[in-house]
Amino acid sequence: SLKFIIVGGSISGLAAAYQLRDSGHEVIILDKTDGKTKVGGSIRCPPNMTRILNEWPGMTALFESSATKCSGISFRHADTSEPVGFMKFHEQIMAELRADFLILQHDDLCRELTSLCLAAGVVFQYGCKAVDVKSSDGSVTVALENGKILQGDIVIGADGHNSLVRSIVAEKTLEFTHTVLAVTHRLQRINIAIPTRIVEEDEEFKSLCNSNEFTIWMGNGSSVVGTLDVCQQRYIPHPRALLPTPIVDVTDGDWHANHAVKTTVPLDYLSDYDPRLRKLIKLGYTCCPTIHRVFEQEDVVGLDGMAVLVGDAAHSALIHGSHNSSMAVEDAVTLGRLFSRLSNRTQIPLLLHAYREIRQPRTSATQKSEYDPSSKFPCPPVPPGGQRCRFKRNIVQSLRGLPQL
Repeated sequence: SLKFIIVGGSISGLAAAYQLRDSGHEVIILDKTDGKTKVGGSIRCPPNMTRILNEWPGMTALFESSATKCSGISFRHADTSEPVGFMKFHEQIMAELRADFLILQHDDLCRELTSLCLAAGVVFQYGCKAVDVKSSDGSVTVALENGKILQGDIVIGADGHNSLVRSIVAEKTLEFTHTVLAVTHRLQRINIAIPTRIVEEDEEFKSLCNSNEFTIWMGNGSSVVGTLDVCQQRYIPHPRALLPTPIVDVTDGDWHANHAVKTTVPLDYLSDYDPRLRKLIKLGYTCCPTIHRVFEQEDVVGLDGMAVLVGDAAHSALIHGSHNSSMAVEDAVTLGRLFSRLSNRTQIPLLLHAYREIRQPRTSATQKSEYDPSSKFPCPPVPPGGQRCRFKRNIVQSLRGLPQL
């Protein structure tokens, strides 16, 4: 067996740790937090992720008690809230996928994954911030901020989109410059949570809490995505816009640090939106802003085959999108199942090459499917009179190529 050191203790790190430990390897997770910090917020769990997690102990029970099953996606004009179309998640289709599209709390999933890891024998070291990673003489070392040095066979970078391990693994990380992603790298998104009891007090918004569907209000250069988290009794609107400068003043820094900074919800760029929707968003009072830089990772394996990237450290999935967590879980399963077949250390380069060949085409295609519609959702105000029907048909036509389930 091998000794894996995983830098990062969120979803990607926990999932990778569980899979590798389940495959018989020694696993240590380095988490710079105290392990008790709650970040809050809901995540989307699409069928490809739900299907995997349903095979892990305790996950089905978690979904039954703490997840919201989504029924489909509703498209509306931002200025009037007039419906454009609806994509229903038909039972027959979801049955073929063998899983549902769910909404659940980030902290709930992390807590369940942590329990799985502890039961499997994963070792956690909290309050340990990695500051350097080096390879030498067939092993890898991780230097910690407290001065300690840990040694292992392979280090896994599961430390998010500002990954230390990625900065060491890859000599060059490319920002998108020639595709649709050249536009969406300026995408700014805000995560807001509003208690449903407040939403239900207003007759104009009450209907939003009666249906478990995504609602997308499409504006001119911006959009708002609304989701309902029944179990947490929250309605969650995500305003987003393609802007050259940030909506709010926040650095592209540590997620936990940014989460501790709250600011008033900015509404200036939503001035053309339905006043009722603006009123709804104002109910959020404050928001936790984040900035996510879009990058293209040249390679997910480095340091002579002794370091590998997973999750947001490996690929720049759409912030608050449908596949941040699902790609991380897929990475973890792929890595774990490959290394469950290890019988000799000489096979390590072959297995890491297989990981690269399996994951990079998949994550690149999924990333494009996520960002491409981000440039299509925004649309200009609806024209008056007889042009409305033709306009709506054109909008529905432009929505082809939605993110895969």
